[in-house]
Amino acid sequence: MRPFVLPFAILLGFLFHRTLVSLNYLTPYLIFLILFLTLCDMDIRQIRISRLHIWLLLFQLITGIGCYFLFLPFNDILAQGAMMGMLAPVAVSATVVAVILGADMATMVTYTILYNVFLAFFAPFCFSLIGYHTGLSFWASCWIIIRKVVPLIILPLVSAVLCRRFLPRITAKIVNHKMISFYLWAAALTFVIGQTIDFIMMQDRSKTPIIIVMVAISLVQCIVQFAFGRWIGKKYDDTIAGGQAIGQKNGVLAAWMTQMYLNPLASVVPASYVLWQNLWNSWQLWRFKSPGPVNKRVPMPNEEEKHSN
Repeated sequence: MRPFVLPFAILLGFLFHRTLVSLNYLTPYLIFLILFLTLCDMDIRQIRISRLHIWLLLFQLITGIGCYFLFLPFNDILAQGAMMGMLAPVAVSATVVAVILGADMATMVTYTILYNVFLAFFAPFCFSLIGYHTGLSFWASCWIIIRKVVPLIILPLVSAVLCRRFLPRITAKIVNHKMISFYLWAAALTFVIGQTIDFIMMQDRSKTPIIIVMVAISLVQCIVQFAFGRWIGKKYDDTIAGGQAIGQKNGVLAAWMTQMYLNPLASVVPASYVLWQNLWNSWQLWRFKSPGPVNKRVPMPNEEEKHSN
């Protein structure tokens, strides 16, 4: 059933978008549980910032700024949307899919925390330069974004570490049922898709051409980011982690930041990006189930020692 869960979640989001919008408050709780259940299977001592993380961060930063100046001569809304499509924060649920596909969990978690903390400080500065800020000071803007990111990233990590340290038996049971996090993620996906579709349908018909262009931009960005991530990840023996780290976005948080600090219509790019990334994830999961894995990751030395022991 697993390869068909994500397409079914997307279909539900399309069909019941109006109802799902009213239930969108459940999404942060689902994300918290997803990351907590996943992190319980990880040793915090494995977290290390590597060259792969630096390359991924630089790629998102440079391409995000580059996309803004590339589209600015044509339309400022397109420029803002394209920028957020590249700068959008890493989805905390990216670890779930990446680990299923064979990625190194420590690589995923390290980059998720690293980039989201970086974006919390960089985004207010970037928004203030564009000139669409709401009049808040730099630190006030930073604090607002941090309040959105920290509870979803840091608290599950701290909770998982404490659980591993003081409740080993409960942790063992959680690890034995860690696939529950995948289905919770599918439920969160349904809410995100519903919110995206409902937002697009509420727009005036005169905005249809620019919405179509922004949806196309999000498709191109999805292809480019997954492709670059897999390419650079392959050089560091973790193709899947590289692709998922910069390819799978937190569309909800990115759309919220866009609506608050930039032109609200520009949020169509990060919102529609969610559709493309999850179609790709669905295909990856289907292919992973079929004969011939998506990625054969070279085991790290510490993993070989673990297996030999």
